[in-house]
Amino acid sequence: IAFPQEATQPVEEWGYAEQAWYLEGRQGIGGVLRALFWPTPAVVEVGLHDRVWAERTSQPPSDRFTFRISEEGYRRLRRYLQASIAAPEPIVTVGTSRFYLATRSYHLLHQCHQYSARALREAGLPISTFWALTRGSFAMQLRRAARMEAEADTAQVSAHEPGTRIRRDPSPTDVSPQ
Repeated sequence: IAFPQEATQPVEEWGYAEQAWYLEGRQGIGGVLRALFWPTPAVVEVGLHDRVWAERTSQPPSDRFTFRISEEGYRRLRRYLQASIAAPEPIVTVGTSRFYLATRSYHLLHQCHQYSARALREAGLPISTFWALTRGSFAMQLRRAARMEAEADTAQVSAHEPGTRIRRDPSPTDVSPQ
């Protein structure tokens, strides 16, 4: 989840991952089994970058979804993200990213897609954590939410004088399912 800043400032991004896989390099088939079937320590990454992950990664596919959320949705989203960090001090800093121990463990039913889905639900988007089990099912929900937002924008604009643009909320939030 990314929060665009002023044009001259970096993008603030939040992510969630299994600690051993992401920071310790304990991957492979054993890492997959461990990460999915045993609750293991997780980390929350808070990074400052010049552009969003979907633009930085060489791993296709990389989708980018942008949503405008209400001020209250923004506050709930920030509150959820902050509450997912177990302690105020990072356990490691890598480049412009700080990694914090997460409050919840990582496993099949609470992994990066569910973490992001729950955060976006807190922000007021029509997203289900149950249907965010895979990158594909999460992206499908994000596409649906983007369509719903576009349809609502169109309905608002058509209800006003022709040529009038309505800007709903000033706080865009980017989401890139990884």
